Amino acid sequence: MIGLGNVGGALARELAAGGASLVLADLAPGKRALAGELGATWAEPGAALRADVDLVAPCALGGLLDHTSVPLLCCRAIAGAANNQLASDAIAAELHARGILWTPDFVANAGGIINIAVELEPEGYSAERARARVVAIGTTIGTVLDMAASTGTTPLAAAQELAQQRLEESLFGGEGAPEPRH
Repeated sequence: MIGLGNVGGALARELAAGGASLVLADLAPGKRALAGELGATWAEPGAALRADVDLVAPCALGGLLDHTSVPLLCCRAIAGAANNQLASDAIAAELHARGILWTPDFVANAGGIINIAVELEPEGYSAERARARVVAIGTTIGTVLDMAASTGTTPLAAAQELAQQRLEESLFGGEGAPEPRH
């Protein structure tokens, strides 16, 4: 896990409580205490990115995954709370070619925007409605990964396609976008 702020730190605690072996990293040396508290291995962010692990969870700054870092990865999957994890969309194809499953950040960390949307609903905020919609992110991730696998494309392309479909359903009632007029 790279980045131990509010989200990363809480996630590290949850994973440790569930029995996960963790490699933790952060630019702030003070965050090292969390590694000791959780019995985790501490690493500098670059070393954590190259660690031989099942999952890398970027939970800090974006752009971490680039043409330099991707060839050094020793993980099976990447899923984290950092925004804009890919330095460019082309990195999704590099991850795919290496057989590394990447969950698009804008899908995995959609909970914040979902909560804001529930706050703005005319009937007022409901923690239950917000929670149900946030829990549904897991189903959406499954849909994205299934779409990517069935079409042989990247999770990024599948997530963008799903977002386009849902936008058209929302705007045009499932009819799709109207044909442009000439």
